[in-house]
Amino acid sequence: MEQKFNNDFIERITTDGVGMLFVTERYKLEEASIELLSRIKNKGFKLIYVTSSLPFKSIQEKLDVAKIEDYFIIDSVTAPVIQDPNAYKNCIFIRSPGDLTEISINLENLMKRGGENFVVIDSITSFLIYNSENEILRFIHFTSSIAREKKSKLVFIVIENKGISDAFLDKIRSFIDEEAKLE
Repeated sequence: MEQKFNNDFIERITTDGVGMLFVTERYKLEEASIELLSRIKNKGFKLIYVTSSLPFKSIQEKLDVAKIEDYFIIDSVTAPVIQDPNAYKNCIFIRSPGDLTEISINLENLMKRGGENFVVIDSITSFLIYNSENEILRFIHFTSSIAREKKSKLVFIVIENKGISDAFLDKIRSFIDEEAKLE
């Protein structure tokens, strides 16, 4: 398997806690996602995947390939089209990526389950379509604080060159321990 992630970043993020992964294009994340998920599994983490860009079925397929069984998905994309949201035991459906409060509450409740959690927020870029920069900053501050309190690991994904200003990224960096770029 071609290595797409810097081992050093993976090691540091599983030690330090909160990271930001820059991805130059969405398809590059798709290509590398199985490797990332496999590394999370090999470290023994319970996965919590928060999505504002992909439907849960797409993520679930990747989890199946990576043979991850201990996971939860918070899906803010497909709730309007799901007939019976209670039929999916490992997925919480949020009505909109704009409902950061509901996402935060569910994320905090999942982190309280105990064990070592690894949270992936995919993606800050997509959340910006539905929320202001200030709302996103409050969300990042809250989730990074809860992750540190619960000793969970957290990675925010940022798709580069998609309308995020350098000034906004600098504000995000005040909540981040490590960052890496997937090219």
